[in-house]
Amino acid sequence: MKTFIITLLTFITLSGYAQKYTSIQGKVKNDNMKTVTLYKAVDGNIQKQAETQVGEDGSYGFLLAPEAPGFYAIGEERMNFILYLKGGEEVNIDLLENKAELNGKNTKENKALYKWEDYAANIRLKSVFFERTMSNYEDFFPEFETFLAGRDELKKKLKSGNKEFDATLQKLVDYETDFFAIIFLHTPRTKHPERSMWPEYYSHIVSDEKFTNDEVLQFPYGVRMLGSYCQFAQSLSPKEGVDYTDANLVYLHNDRLKGEYVVNREFQRYKSYDQYLTAMEKYGKYLVTPSLKERAEAVGTKLYDTRAGGIAADFTYPDVNGKMVSLSDFKGKVVLVDVWATWCGPCRGEIPHLKKLEEEMHGTDVVFIGVSVDEAKDKQKWLDFVEKEGLKGVQLLASGWSKITKDYKINGIPRFMVFDRNGNIVSVDAPRPSNPALKKMLEAELAK
Repeated sequence: MKTFIITLLTFITLSGYAQKYTSIQGKVKNDNMKTVTLYKAVDGNIQKQAETQVGEDGSYGFLLAPEAPGFYAIGEERMNFILYLKGGEEVNIDLLENKAELNGKNTKENKALYKWEDYAANIRLKSVFFERTMSNYEDFFPEFETFLAGRDELKKKLKSGNKEFDATLQKLVDYETDFFAIIFLHTPRTKHPERSMWPEYYSHIVSDEKFTNDEVLQFPYGVRMLGSYCQFAQSLSPKEGVDYTDANLVYLHNDRLKGEYVVNREFQRYKSYDQYLTAMEKYGKYLVTPSLKERAEAVGTKLYDTRAGGIAADFTYPDVNGKMVSLSDFKGKVVLVDVWATWCGPCRGEIPHLKKLEEEMHGTDVVFIGVSVDEAKDKQKWLDFVEKEGLKGVQLLASGWSKITKDYKINGIPRFMVFDRNGNIVSVDAPRPSNPALKKMLEAELAK
């Protein structure tokens, strides 16, 4: 494995791009670990980037080009260890049975990081990686208090020379200390302490000054940290008669954090599209990033049933003037949706028939909506086509195969869909305008 990495690095050096690439290599000193996985911290969770087999001599390695400085993790899904990568560096790290250990050349940031990681290794093992130990409060609490006694002095020594990173490392220490304390209480043990037995530190964990911004989401287990914090705070003072999720959200003082909480926890419990719609109405205001919206919508797409009579999956796209228009804007009308693209020959072939149908239905309660799946980069091409062809009705640009195609399982176009006055599905695979059956379907809906 090492020979491959060195060869690849040599090639990149000759190509002039070595400064962008990071190499990670080391030895696995754990007989049970046969593969090593590299994860990236994304939205407070770990996202798999690559996996490699462990060599016969225990060696492993990765080569990557980080898009931006940030935190990664390395190991296995159930037990992995944090790294900080900028790009263009060399990281040498060995994976032991219950911890990771820097070995050889490394960046100043990772050296500072691992002063903390080494110091906290046993506390992390007993709390987060509890399955590998038989720890209970009788041994953990005394060790945790000794750990706390030296923590602040250690924090003063955590300096890499990178001021931004050093400030972030201080925050990581604080978040992880709380996390270790809380997760210990929330994981299976052979003995469980009474609250009166908890160290004094526990009485100061919950504070209005915590989770006021989204900085925790840069860490590999940021979502677990905020979730465990909410659960702990709620356990200290349960709110009678208040929805459990709403009660937990009180302890998060930032909309993005609230969004991450509901998408990662609440949304994963839903079994029906109705539950999803209710949640979107209640928690949609917290979906403040494109990633949150995309992940929430993915839940809806998975639950959505396109059967006739079912509620329509709403969509919102810009029209030719840039105004955002939604399917739900037209409740009270019968709606015909044409999903098409300028590059689609069969779509263009239906245009004359569609125009004729629009003329014949003029003055009725039928709304015609065209949704183009042309890419955003082809917006002007789409605008020119709409003008040249004199397309009427409501013309929207979906910017590619986006929400509408995912929700309605559209794999080919043109696709015509009909919705009734109540916003329910009549057909998500209606006849084309060239087929007289489409007009009959619309007329039947108007007659209801």
